[in-house]
Amino acid sequence: MTNISKKIKDARVEAKFSQGDLAGHLKLSDKSISAYESQRAVPPIDVLKKIASLTNKPISYFFDQDEKKDTTLRRVESKLKEIESLFNDIKHLLHP
Repeated sequence: MTNISKKIKDARVEAKFSQGDLAGHLKLSDKSISAYESQRAVPPIDVLKKIASLTNKPISYFFDQDEKKDTTLRRVESKLKEIESLFNDIKHLLHP
């Protein structure tokens, strides 16, 4: 399940909507909601905005990366900067 499809399902369940309930509010079929949640379709942005509104989530909720991945990415970027700095120091020592 991709991040967006999982987040759609999580938001729906947290808001205590069945797929049919959410579909009714969106004037879509429950098959559409099922398709969004199972990666068979990607909702248009206007539908995603309505889902966000109905489930009391900011639209960014559906696009935010996992905090753990963000933390890991920041650590990797920090280490790469350290390595680059060390490399530059070595370069200056070898070629004064």
